[in-house]
Amino acid sequence: MHNPSDERRKSLRTYRNFILSYHEKGNSIIKHDVSQVNNVSTGGLSFSTTHAVEKGTILTVDLKTPFIADSIRLEGIVLESREKVPEMIYEIRLQFQGIPQQVLTVLEKIESYSKAQEE
Repeated sequence: MHNPSDERRKSLRTYRNFILSYHEKGNSIIKHDVSQVNNVSTGGLSFSTTHAVEKGTILTVDLKTPFIADSIRLEGIVLESREKVPEMIYEIRLQFQGIPQQVLTVLEKIESYSKAQEE
């Protein structure tokens, strides 16, 4: 049985559909658009894509939220890439690295908004 006090996550997960595009760091020629962000927090995000991504790959992510007009750019390392539908859909878990303060502020606003909606 799962006990909430056993939760290892450091950040609250926000379950919202945001627009996201990504590419491997240093290879912006091949960009991938994703429509399904599974969850996002100040520590990372989970999203579904039609492309497999190797564990350990550094990705650059552009995340579009309703909180600001422009996209926010983040970098992170792929912790897990799991095939959900054979050769079609992959779930990626990404841990953010070196978040600029202004981006962290936006992520914290997303988290605060999510908490307020739950109450």
